[in-house]
Amino acid sequence: MASRRRRPPRVALLVETTRTYTRELLAGVRRYVAAHGPWSCFIELRALESGPPPWLNNWDGDGILTRTFTQEMADVIAATGLPAVELRATYLKSELPFVGMNSGLIGQMVAEHFFDRGFRNFAAYSLHTERFFEERVQNFVAAVEGRGGACSLLPETISDHAADWEKGQARLMAWLAELPKPVGIFAANDQLGVRLLDACQRAGIAVPEEVAVVGAENEETLCAFASPPLTSVRFDGATVGFAAAELLARLMRGGARPKG
Repeated sequence: MASRRRRPPRVALLVETTRTYTRELLAGVRRYVAAHGPWSCFIELRALESGPPPWLNNWDGDGILTRTFTQEMADVIAATGLPAVELRATYLKSELPFVGMNSGLIGQMVAEHFFDRGFRNFAAYSLHTERFFEERVQNFVAAVEGRGGACSLLPETISDHAADWEKGQARLMAWLAELPKPVGIFAANDQLGVRLLDACQRAGIAVPEEVAVVGAENEETLCAFASPPLTSVRFDGATVGFAAAELLARLMRGGARPKG
């Protein structure tokens, strides 16, 4: 008698589809599934702020890949008791294994890029909101100081700028005017990099002769919209997505969680 066919694993992909990096993550997951599947995947158009799907509490699934933005989302995922892998480093309370980019290495790479191009003045523009932003900038500063340099910092919260765009840009222009030049500035993400380049344009500051800006995440739409286009550190989302899917597959087979 023929054995009953085993159903494919059911996997929820709770990953936003609005960013270049996250679409590459999903492409990496798809590459893993094509090679080692099949999986039955739940996927939908999502933003980072999207909440957990309403059916997740009672879902008869096998695993979850997530980029978690809120504690509510983290709690709902934990309550399922399913194997899950986190693709976004956050301050949230979560016990999920994490697969993602090395934020410290990113800052170091940007510092080396500026040193290689002869810059001796450095600055960083960051956000307080996420651990990975702070790690990127902290390691940028450490790399600069490790080679005898000094770094000016302009941290802010999202609300600092979103509350009044024009006041925010005026604040950036004032900060840029005070910096010794030529200066290499690391923007913790591409949104901040675009703001910097707009402020340079408004202030008549030559880019990259007086101010060179490097962002992070290589968000293609934002980088291309800047004038001049923003140079950014590209994240290998496809490799991260493949590795996360590989780990989830192991967990769904009953494998041990990675230590640390």
